[in-house]
Amino acid sequence: MSDEPAAKRSRNADEFPNLRSDVAGDVKEKLIELDAVQHQLDVMSEKAAEEVLRVEQVFNKKRMPIYEKRKNLTTKIDNFWQTAFLNHHLLSTAIPEEQEDLLSALRDLEVQEFEDLRSGFRIVMTFDPNEYFENTIITKSYYLQSETPSTQITEIKWKENKKPPAKPEDESAITFLEWLNYAAPPDSDEIAEVIKDDLFINPLQYYVMPDMQEVDEDDIEGFLNEERGVDENGQPVRGYAKRVNVSINPTGESEELGEEAVEEMDDEETAEDEEVEGEDGEDEEEGEIEGEDVDDEDDDGEEGALEEDEDEEEAEGDGEGEGEDEGEGEEGGDEENDAEKAAAELGPAEEL
Repeated sequence: MSDEPAAKRSRNADEFPNLRSDVAGDVKEKLIELDAVQHQLDVMSEKAAEEVLRVEQVFNKKRMPIYEKRKNLTTKIDNFWQTAFLNHHLLSTAIPEEQEDLLSALRDLEVQEFEDLRSGFRIVMTFDPNEYFENTIITKSYYLQSETPSTQITEIKWKENKKPPAKPEDESAITFLEWLNYAAPPDSDEIAEVIKDDLFINPLQYYVMPDMQEVDEDDIEGFLNEERGVDENGQPVRGYAKRVNVSINPTGESEELGEEAVEEMDDEETAEDEEVEGEDGEDEEEGEIEGEDVDDEDDDGEEGALEEDEDEEEAEGDGEGEGEDEGEGEEGGDEENDAEKAAAELGPAEEL
């Protein structure tokens, strides 16, 4: 007997139920209703996709002044985009050491989506003078909804012996310089996809943090929170004096919001200080009250001592008065006796 598994028997069409004939009538009705419900869900999904697209278009317009503000800042930082590229775990693999100087000339990078977001986008790169080409701006445009999706590139004026081959020998190991010159199909251009969906969205995280694969997200958030002046819970850090201008549009509305946020932080700090001072004041008042109680006790003791002294003085005064009266009485008696004696002595003399 063979050890090989038996071949599976193929099923013919007769073994599958035919909804029009083999399915029971009540089940068929439920399936028809289910199909109608599923159609409603499909229509709702299409409407949701249209609505999401409309909202995304609105917010793309609102992002433009913010991107412009970011551009004004990044262009003032030397080698900003070069550092962001080299720190990116995917893009850095497309930049050999001998091409790093080209990225040092990359002054600005923009991703511009078409009005109909489904139709495509373009990547616009601005370069300082360099040894590779004469262009200051190179644009790669990706058209996605045409009959045959395609990529168009600005004509590049290469300097002598700097032009790469029209098509790289190994597309899986394409370099940044080759990518600039190669019009890869949009659905296979991985560098363009990473630039559009990752690097351009937040280049700051790649500029400040090297080797993102080895850095924990909490470390990134902690670093950025420190720059913003908040703690790990997003609460303002007391004593943080830095003021950040958070304006996001020319009307100045967000600047007012930023000032209000700063004022709220100041009010919170003032309230906390007042609470601390209030607690200190309560402690001082309690101490004063206790001190007053002690003083009252001392005053009561002093008053009692004074009253006792006054009583003693009055008793002494009364004693002295009685002594004087007795002394005066005795002195008066003595005087009368002396007068009687003198009269007795003078009496016979006068008669003579």
